[in-house]
Amino acid sequence: MISLILSILSSTLILFVFKIIEKRRIPLFPPIVVNYLMASVLGFALNGSNPLPLVSSLPPWIIFSVVIGVLLIVNFYLIGSSTQKAGIAVTSIAAKMSFVIPVLFSLLYDVNDSFSLTKLVLISTAVIAVFLVVKPNNLKSERTHHVILPVAIFVGLGLLDSLIKYSQYHYIGTAADSSLFSGVNFTVAGLLGIGALLYSRNQRRLLLSWKVWISGAVLGAANFGSMYFLINALNDLKFNNSLVFGINNIGIVVLSVIMAFVLFRERFSLINWVGLLLSLLVLLGMIKVFI
Repeated sequence: MISLILSILSSTLILFVFKIIEKRRIPLFPPIVVNYLMASVLGFALNGSNPLPLVSSLPPWIIFSVVIGVLLIVNFYLIGSSTQKAGIAVTSIAAKMSFVIPVLFSLLYDVNDSFSLTKLVLISTAVIAVFLVVKPNNLKSERTHHVILPVAIFVGLGLLDSLIKYSQYHYIGTAADSSLFSGVNFTVAGLLGIGALLYSRNQRRLLLSWKVWISGAVLGAANFGSMYFLINALNDLKFNNSLVFGINNIGIVVLSVIMAFVLFRERFSLINWVGLLLSLLVLLGMIKVFI
């Protein structure tokens, strides 16, 4: 359960850093690239391995790392853009609504994750709770026309989490495996990001800014933690992985909405607060399954 809590905190920190990047008027893409470099370094450092031998002896999960790496940088850029344009809360909720995709995948694919009426009620209620929080009138009206960004995030993150679940189920069984797997994923994303930076002269110049490196480094630490601790939680609580995804996502929803209200003064309606309360109740119900 500790790994799950750390994953929630790490993911919420990602959204917080994106908001700070916006307020400090830091260009978005360079910190994203630095973030993947930092996350890659953390993965290999924690594993204590040299990445070079991987070139001559490819692990069986390498193809999934390549696909995940591509999805990482695409989704991360979408999250950054949506946080700035659609708001931190709506971005978080739209992203976390995607949990229904890996939840269903886990229930249908993982033999250790059995279906039950309790899970059905909790997951269904979680979807309702998230919908109430994300109801269109919960934020400033001028932001509602950016709906395409949250929709793209919903699909992309759902696919990403399902691929991570598939890889964890078949290949990633220990914390050491998790750190190496995460490191390779972020390396692929980082290489793609570097390629994009080299293509753009204006973007390259932005790397000279210390703000880019600091924000990117913090972002990278949070991003690595979100994946590394989630995979560890899936391994630790393998008999209820569908609820692991549920707790992880609902937990981020609750924290991000509270953060948006307290720190960034984002506005919410009564319906949104009802949704938040319902989310808390669902979260407690899911946690009780593990107690």
